[in-house]
This record gives sequence, C-alpha cells and structure tokens, in this order.
Amino acid sequence: MQKIEWDSPAELVAVADNPLPAVGEAGYLYARDGKKLRNGVFMPRKTPRGTIVLMTGYSEFIEKYFETIGDLLARDYCVAVLEWRGHGLSEGNSKDPQRLHLRHFDQNVEDLEDRFDRLVRGACPPPYFGLAHSMGGQISLRAARKHPDWFTALAHSAPMFGLRLNRNVIRTLRVTLPWLALFSGSDNWSRFDPPTRTAENPGSNFVTSDQARYARNEGVLRFDPRLQVNGRSIGWSMTMFATLRRTQAPRYLKGVSTPLFIGTAGRDVIVDNAAQAHIIAHVQDGHAKTYADAMHEIMMEKDSVRQTFLDDVDAFFAERTGA
Repeated sequence: MQKIEWDSPAELVAVADNPLPAVGEAGYLYARDGKKLRNGVFMPRKTPRGTIVLMTGYSEFIEKYFETIGDLLARDYCVAVLEWRGHGLSEGNSKDPQRLHLRHFDQNVEDLEDRFDRLVRGACPPPYFGLAHSMGGQISLRAARKHPDWFTALAHSAPMFGLRLNRNVIRTLRVTLPWLALFSGSDNWSRFDPPTRTAENPGSNFVTSDQARYARNEGVLRFDPRLQVNGRSIGWSMTMFATLRRTQAPRYLKGVSTPLFIGTAGRDVIVDNAAQAHIIAHVQDGHAKTYADAMHEIMMEKDSVRQTFLDDVDAFFAERTGA
C-alpha cells in the first residue's frame, strides 16, 4: 500500500467486544464542499488479491464492520471503507449532528468521486470490487453507472432499491413532504418520521436473527454515542424517494454495465425484495441469490448465513478475474 496523504487524522473506536480487525490506517479526506469524511484502509498479511471498497448502509459506521473487514482480510483482500457524510465520525449537512440531511441524494456519489481516485486508486491495489449494504447499494449502483471503469464487479447485501411500505403511503409522503419542508424547513424532523431512538423509544432489532451481533453493535453505540444516527430530515426523505424512483427506470438500469450480484434477505422487513428483482432484470449483467433465513443485515447474521454470503461474493469476484 502506498503512503496515504490524509487531510487530517481520524480515530477508530475499538471496544473489547469489537476489536480492530487488523492494523490499518484511518483519516479524513475533504469533500468538494469542505466536509471531513472519515475513511479506513486495511491490508491483509499476504499479497492482496485486489481491493474491496466496503460501502455501509443507512445509519452505519466503519466500526460496525470490523468483523466483516477481518473476514475479507482473511480472504486476502485489501479493504477500504469510505464512510458516508453524516454517518459515524464523518461530518454531515444537518444542524443536528445525529440527523441525516441531504440536498440531493447523489451528493453521496460525489463524495465517492472525491475519494476514489485519491484513496482507492491512489493507495490500494487493483482490481477493485464493490461490496455494499442497503443504502450503500443504491449509492454504489448509481456510482457504477456513472463510472463503469471503477469496479470489476459489484456485490450488494439487501440493497435499498425500494422500501417495504404501502404504495399509497409512499404516494402520500411524496406529496406531503415538500409541503412540510416549505413550512418547517427541509433540515428538520417530519411529524411522520420523528427521531428513531429516544429514551422512551429505544432501538429495536428488525435487522438480524443473531442477537449477539446486534447486542455488540448496540454496545459500540453506547460506548461512543457520536457514532449514532437518530433519524433523517424531511429533505433527506424527499431526495431518497425521488432517487428510488429514478433508479428503477428501465432505461436508467440498462446503462449499468458493471457485473452485479444481489444477495436478497428472505426475511427482510426493511427493503422491498421485488425492487431488487426488478434491478437484476434490467441491468446488463445481473445475478442474484436469496438467503431464506436472513433478515436485512446479511453480514450481521448468524455464522451459517453470513459466511455463505461472503463465500458467494468471493466466488463472484473471482469469476470476474479468472482467479
């Protein structure tokens, strides 16, 4: 790995139940608007087979993936984790540091652009693969369409291409949210979507059947509340719904040439699995597999599920390189 010229140093939060996966580097790089975005790069002990750009989901942070990073290092990949703005210890747009706010959803794609050449290509060995969960899947697909030369292959875990909401509810929100933004301001809580984690309404587990891994991740947040995302602004929801709609357009999807593998969680109650099937049917080179026993966070699931998923992703990447 070449020396990384960080704009400023960054910390990684390690606790006894969630130790650092290996010796790595962490630092901030500035986005084009000056926001400080945290990143981590980890190298395997052996010569790397390539680099996996690990892209996390909504409200997630680098530390949540320490175990998965360790698994990927054991498979001889370099791992680069590029944290999203407003997540973890990366600066966000909202006046409330625990609320996500975006003016347009592709600001996340721009944040990838600001770091891909400088960090991934600048310091990590090729070939480059993408591994993204949930919201990270939405962002990475749009990035791959815009930059077909970035990833040799792209794999998704329960990507966010649609939500498990009634269509009438979605239509109502699309009409209502702009009015709420007009009168309340776009960087504010919606009365339909208040803060998700309060003393009266603590977090609930709708994402994994592995209670130990869920408790571990909750423990990290209790140890360092700075990592906690507590919900989204009216503006964030508005641009999210608009982006979901644009991404599902068949003409848009036909422009995605990067080989894509989607791991669908059979017991998902967060995202719409039918939307994932729609994506696979319209991209140029799409592949999918359903993990029947998995809830939304496949990489946080029980050993048998998550290891099978990682095996499948590894095989998919290897096929694309002839390894």
